[in-house]
Amino acid sequence: MLPPTDYWVRVPEGQALLHVAKVRKIPCHELFLAAAGKAADHKLPADELILIMNFAKAACKTKNPDIIWQIALVESGFRMRIVHIEGKKVLTGLNAVSYLKKGLLKNKNVDIGPLQINWKANGSKFNHSPIDFLSGSFSVDFLSQNILKSYVRSCGMKWINCYHSYNQDRGWGYRKKIDSSGFKLKSILSTYL
Repeated sequence: MLPPTDYWVRVPEGQALLHVAKVRKIPCHELFLAAAGKAADHKLPADELILIMNFAKAACKTKNPDIIWQIALVESGFRMRIVHIEGKKVLTGLNAVSYLKKGLLKNKNVDIGPLQINWKANGSKFNHSPIDFLSGSFSVDFLSQNILKSYVRSCGMKWINCYHSYNQDRGWGYRKKIDSSGFKLKSILSTYL
């Protein structure tokens, strides 16, 4: 039996995964991974399952694992080794790794990893290798410790819009996708209650 429609109102924002994990006595990262498997429009790559599990563990250590899940669904479909080059070309798996090992110029417009962190806008401003962003746990930490602080300061409660674009229309379009993935997450989690 599914919970009543107002059930999620009582759960703190961004903590549906933590809540259901506690209620069902399931480790959060296992629930995160199970929900990812149900939501992805493709089979999760077998050679990335350990990477995805580490990503899930890192997300579950944050105060808001739901938003990490939602961004990963929208941005990469939970692929870890993925690169979008200038919005035109997508590389996955070992092709993504090989591309990044060659290095990137600071002004190269490339989105990297499960959270598709933009190299030009964010990654190149710190002393990290582009390949680091293929790590799910690194990406979660980078988002939490670097990007989030900057975007919350400049965009406030609309930080998720700015994560995608400072252009208002594009930002709101992205926000709708993130909100939709949040509804999908809660729908999946409802089946565990």
